[in-house]
Amino acid sequence: MTAVNGSQNTYIVTVNRAAPGVNNNLQSLTVSPGTLAPPFLATTTSYTVDVGTSVTSVTVTARAQDAGATVSINNQTTTSLSIPLGAAGTNTPIQVEVTAPNGSQKPYIVTVNRAAPGGNNNLQSLSVSPGSLAPGFNPSTRSYTVNVADTVERITVAAQAQDAGATVSIENQTTTSLSVQLEPAGNPTIVSIDVTAPNNNQKTYTVRVNRAAPIPPPTITTTSLPNGNVGIPYSQQLQATGGSGTLTWTIIAGSLPDGFSNISAGGLISGQPTVAGAPATFTVQVTDARQQSATRDFSIEIFNSP
Repeated sequence: MTAVNGSQNTYIVTVNRAAPGVNNNLQSLTVSPGTLAPPFLATTTSYTVDVGTSVTSVTVTARAQDAGATVSINNQTTTSLSIPLGAAGTNTPIQVEVTAPNGSQKPYIVTVNRAAPGGNNNLQSLSVSPGSLAPGFNPSTRSYTVNVADTVERITVAAQAQDAGATVSIENQTTTSLSVQLEPAGNPTIVSIDVTAPNNNQKTYTVRVNRAAPIPPPTITTTSLPNGNVGIPYSQQLQATGGSGTLTWTIIAGSLPDGFSNISAGGLISGQPTVAGAPATFTVQVTDARQQSATRDFSIEIFNSP
C-alpha cells in the first residue's frame, strides 16, 4: 500500500487449503436378505451372512462416514448393488471398498453362505379316499394297504412332503393329489408315491389297494312249489343264496291261485285256496341291495279237498 507522501507498507495473506480427508470408514453396511455376523462396526472389515437354499441374490447397501468418500461394491461405484449368488451349498465373497478423499482405501469383505439343498425326503401326510391306511401313517413307514369295496372304481391319493422344497409325484405325475383308476374288482392296485428332496435324494412310498371281489347276484334255490287243496291253508317260503344285503321278492308276471295273498317281501307265499282249477303260473323275482336280481317261473295247481 502506498501513502500520499509515497511511503509504502506491505501486507501478506496466507491461504491454507485443507488437505484431503483421510476417513475411509463405512457409516453403515447391510445385506438383504440376511444378517451380518458379527453386527456391523466401522472398524470390523470381515463379515459373513447365511441365507437359505432358495435365495439366489442379495442386495448390499453401504454408506461412507465421509460425504466426500467414494464407495464401490464389487468394483462398481455405487452404494447399493444386487449381487447374484453361487449355487446352493457354495459361498459368494463380496468386496465393499471405501476410498477417502485423500485416496486411501479400506476394503470390507462380506461372505454370503448359501445353504446346501436339504436331504429331507419324508412325507408329512398321506391319505387315501375312500379308505384307511393300514398301518396308520408314519413318515418312516413306506408300505401300506387299503381295503375298499368292489363297487369302488377310483380312489384319491393325497400326499404332502415335510420339506417345502421337496417334490411329490404320484404314479409318476408331479402332484400332491391324484385320482387313481383301480383294477377290476377282486384285483389289487399298487400306487407309488415318490418324494424327491431338494438335494435329489428320493424315497418311495407304496399303497396296495385291495378291491374286494365282486358279489354275485342272488340265485333262487327253490326249484318248485307243492300243489294245494281248496280250504287248506298253504304256506311256502322261497329260498335264495348270494346277493348283497337284504333280498326283496316280487311277482313280475302271472298270478297266484285264488285265495292267496301276494308274495311277501321276504319271499313267503301263503293263503287259503278257494277254487280248484288249472295250474296258476307266475314268475318270481328276487332283488338284492345293489339291484342285482334273479327270476324263476313257478306253478301251483289247486285240487278239491279229498
